[in-house]
Amino acid sequence: MEVPVHFVAKLWSFVSFLPFFFLLLILGLLKAAIIGPVVVGIIVIGNSAIIAGLWLAHFVWTYYCVARSKRLGLVLKILVLLLLPLPLALWPVLGVVGSVLGGIGYGFFAPLLATFEAVGENITDKFYHCFVDGTWSTVIGGCIVVQDFTDFCFHSYFSYMDELIEQIPADEKPMDIELLKLPASLLVSLIGVPVDVPVITAVAIWKSPYMLFRGWKRLLEDLIGREGPFLETVCVPFAGLAIILWPLAVVGAVVTAFISSFFLGLYSGAIAYQEDSICLGLAFIISAVSLFDEYVNELLYLRVGSCFPRPLYRRNMCSCPERKKCGDNDKKDLENGREGPYTSKLISQQSRTWKQAIQHYKPVQVWGWLLKSCEINGRILLRDGLIDVKDIEECLLKGNCKKLGIKLPAWSILQCLLASAKSNSSGLVI
Repeated sequence: MEVPVHFVAKLWSFVSFLPFFFLLLILGLLKAAIIGPVVVGIIVIGNSAIIAGLWLAHFVWTYYCVARSKRLGLVLKILVLLLLPLPLALWPVLGVVGSVLGGIGYGFFAPLLATFEAVGENITDKFYHCFVDGTWSTVIGGCIVVQDFTDFCFHSYFSYMDELIEQIPADEKPMDIELLKLPASLLVSLIGVPVDVPVITAVAIWKSPYMLFRGWKRLLEDLIGREGPFLETVCVPFAGLAIILWPLAVVGAVVTAFISSFFLGLYSGAIAYQEDSICLGLAFIISAVSLFDEYVNELLYLRVGSCFPRPLYRRNMCSCPERKKCGDNDKKDLENGREGPYTSKLISQQSRTWKQAIQHYKPVQVWGWLLKSCEINGRILLRDGLIDVKDIEECLLKGNCKKLGIKLPAWSILQCLLASAKSNSSGLVI
């Protein structure tokens, strides 16, 4: 943590801004009180009309597509047909409730935030924009929400359902449920829930003080150093409110961990079904606690790993020594200045869907390459004078990263595409 230069002047600027902040807050609340009900009415009435008008068509077409689908096996198809009335009956209720909540959130916060954005550095005639911004634009935004929802219900939904009745390739098997595996899967799930729920909840409660004090420490450091949420003067009061309400965030995290523990316990049954082994399902029950503990440690910057055991719960999983060996090899490759395996070229095989095509790539390698490429190209552009120190300062201090955050990555990707095209490669040469 570094205290910035002229900290006293910036602190006085913040204190002197407080009266303007409260005036802007009152103005934003008044605009939200006037515009909010209008936006809520537009979204709720529009979405409800779409849901009611297309509900019968959705009901009939969903049943028709599921019944005609070649992608579902007999057992799974019968199960889906028996369970479909429940989500189809709940869809109008959930759609209306979601529209109400979304309309309230958008109709209230959009005018409020637009009021504070109107006093930004690049805004001219701030007094006029404080009253105008977030009024008519929020109403237009509500209409756009209804339009997008209409496109989804009228076009996208039917397109998704049409994919179910398409012919599947000869080498692809339809999805189905093997009834003989269900008893073991249910047994493991019944064991996993009462084991994982109390243990994961206990871990979350045990780590909650760390989250509380480390969060306060980080927020206070950002406040003193004018970083993160405290970078802009307008955001400082909201960020200060975040410091006060941080204990509620910690409580919410514990509640979320408690709820997610049920799904982790139930997922052990899916592991037992997929691997056709009760032992591997029971192993996941133990590993789930270790995975959760390790995730929390990484989130709170605590020690790496977990003190809980993590047995193998997949047949094709490599053991810890093997993972360590692989990591050591990668580390040696980096120290020797060489690229690791599969990092020099990413081959995109012909795939039936985008999802399958993306699975051929290694996201971590792609992100690592992009960051490294941006660094190298950034140094080149800085040397050639196309980027100067002023651009870097604006990005770090003012958040204006249009050149470094958009143009530089786009330039790096363009160079990659040109190099791949010149090399006549079937994939991306990175």
